[in-house]
Amino acid sequence: MRPLSVISSLLLVGLLTGCQASHQVDDGSPRNGDLDPNKPTLTVWHEQTQQWTTPEAFFELELTRLNGPTYGTRTAGNYPDYDSVEEWQTLIDQLPDGRVCPMVFFHKRWRRLPDVLALDESLRNYDGCRDVFKF
Repeated sequence: MRPLSVISSLLLVGLLTGCQASHQVDDGSPRNGDLDPNKPTLTVWHEQTQQWTTPEAFFELELTRLNGPTYGTRTAGNYPDYDSVEEWQTLIDQLPDGRVCPMVFFHKRWRRLPDVLALDESLRNYDGCRDVFKF
């Protein structure tokens, strides 16, 4: 009977801790990748610099934060050999029409950086990111 009460106690503590952690107060401050709803053009908050910036500058700052672009700019679909790439390495994928999308190697495959950062849909589809996997 005692093991059951210990398990019940642990579950209760976990439940209460989880509720407290998920009930954080939002103070209204922008978070990394937030969009400024008051601007007519896309303006993105960059946490590290504490300023609003363009999507291009935001992605450049995020690539720099990740010590990249590790593999520079590559033409569409011309990725480095998967066996030689490490998690969080980056590149800029340039489509045939010149549009670009920042990419990051995450969970053993190349992904769009805006997806990995869980950014707003308008940033996930910004510039070449909308079509990057079509080529």
